[in-house]
Amino acid sequence: MPPKTSRKKPFSGKQKKQQLQSKHAKKMEKATLVDPTSFDYLNRGYRETPSLNNNFVAPSNKGMTSSDFSQKNVSEDKKLVSVFERLSHQEIESEKLKSMQPLKRLPKDCMEIKGDEFDEYIEFPKRPIWDYDMSKEEVERQETESFENWVNAVEENYGGDQLSWFERNLEVWRQLWRVLEISDVILIVMDIRNPLLHFPRSLYKYVTHKLKRKIIGIFNKVDLVSEFTVFAWTKYFEEEFPNLRIATFSCFPRDPNLIDDTATYSLKSQMKKPRKRYYYAQGVQNILSVCRDTVSKPGVHVDWKSIIAKYNEDNPDLNTNDDNSDNDDDSDTGSMDGLDDEFSRILEVTGREINPHKDYITLGLVGHPNVGKSSLINSIMRRTVVSASRTPGHTKHFQTIHISNNVRLCDSPGLVFPALIPRALQILSGMYPIAQVQEPYSAIRYLAEHIPLEKVLAVTPPEDWDNAQEYQWTAWSICEEFAEQRGFHTAKAARPDVYRAANTILRLTADGRILLSFKPPGFFSTTKYEKLRVIEADLKAQQESDSSEDNSQDEYDPGNTYKRENLLISKGGFSALLSDSE
Repeated sequence: MPPKTSRKKPFSGKQKKQQLQSKHAKKMEKATLVDPTSFDYLNRGYRETPSLNNNFVAPSNKGMTSSDFSQKNVSEDKKLVSVFERLSHQEIESEKLKSMQPLKRLPKDCMEIKGDEFDEYIEFPKRPIWDYDMSKEEVERQETESFENWVNAVEENYGGDQLSWFERNLEVWRQLWRVLEISDVILIVMDIRNPLLHFPRSLYKYVTHKLKRKIIGIFNKVDLVSEFTVFAWTKYFEEEFPNLRIATFSCFPRDPNLIDDTATYSLKSQMKKPRKRYYYAQGVQNILSVCRDTVSKPGVHVDWKSIIAKYNEDNPDLNTNDDNSDNDDDSDTGSMDGLDDEFSRILEVTGREINPHKDYITLGLVGHPNVGKSSLINSIMRRTVVSASRTPGHTKHFQTIHISNNVRLCDSPGLVFPALIPRALQILSGMYPIAQVQEPYSAIRYLAEHIPLEKVLAVTPPEDWDNAQEYQWTAWSICEEFAEQRGFHTAKAARPDVYRAANTILRLTADGRILLSFKPPGFFSTTKYEKLRVIEADLKAQQESDSSEDNSQDEYDPGNTYKRENLLISKGGFSALLSDSE
């Protein structure tokens, strides 16, 4: 006899809708309470957390914070997952509504950094002092307590909209501590589009005053901006930070036609350029020359002349590296070829302090995610020794690679220092993984208010709009028209996929195809930098004249006069300078 079964009960559409809503709410709740060490957590991209104070809840309901990544049962790769704060549903909806409001266009001089904009800075966590009598567990417990106290203090003192995203994983900060301890000179890599944003003043103060180490600033990606912008930023840093030496670097050569990187035609031509795939390193000699002039160590003789001579930038065959094309894979670490095993085990060291090796000069690279530290190392080594990617936070472990027998580089993971800056600017600067951006529209609005984004993207108002000149653009409408232009549509309703379009715009900005380049104080409002450049050009011409064997050469050199005028015209400040000099 067949078993009795209960009669099927009717299930209305309203009940089905309530069931799906309840299921969705439970999934969203689970997403915020997910175990950050689980395989599902890592694969789904849940790299942010509500707060370090709001403990993660593992399946066993045991409280867990980002500092618990140091447990032995957690793999090394999962320990070093960057942890950021997540936005609430209300914040996302609020920003989405703001993106539908008309843009407030800012004047051109808004791209000029204000003098006091970055004066206020937040201290980064330091490694607590300890001694030989303490066990490894006691040291780690002390570091955990100190770090959590630091995070709580930061949130209490600077909490709110003004506080940017910053690294909340203790294991990532430990990587920075090791790099600072073993390095003879610290190289801070900065994106030239906004170097002051990528320059942690608290780190500069700590390295120069506390550690008494030398420090060098490297302007990376200088091919994206004009030569005059690089010159102006160099002069600004030399004035503001006297203990800092500046060098420049780029994986690609600058377009010789790039004169004014703020002009609309330059922004549009930058957008049309194809993506660059192969390295043609520019500036390696400059970096090594600055290192030679900056660092010296008793008992260590470095043949800098032969090292620098290897990088002849006039020979394309020595600089082009087909293996160095940009990767966007998801591996946690790069190739370990060339890695120094002694420093790879540095995380297990339990001595009172770690000093730089007496037989080597170690150059430690530090910087925010996506500023190009790994690409710089690959260009110096002329082969892929560390994996590089446009995805921020790609490098997970610090790695040491030999340049010569007694000179080594130390690449550290990209680390986001706490700062009082807009979060939209962080996203546009490549400091936050774009794939994890919950709400991209505020970043698009920030970008469109600073540059004519609709002209750069060549989007037009809707067809049903009669007068295109009077159309008021919004961040949402720009993304909507760009989605139509690219053919981005949702699967079911075939509406313009606004989120995908916004995501694409952010990626183009991070890649430099859409240029958001900030300038130092006084760039637009004064002729300070034009004057400095003219003076520098005159001094250089005078030195060349003095060193020339032809002492009968006249003081008047038409070639130098032409160069001097060209420097002024490139900035558009020739007439202004003449009026000042009169």
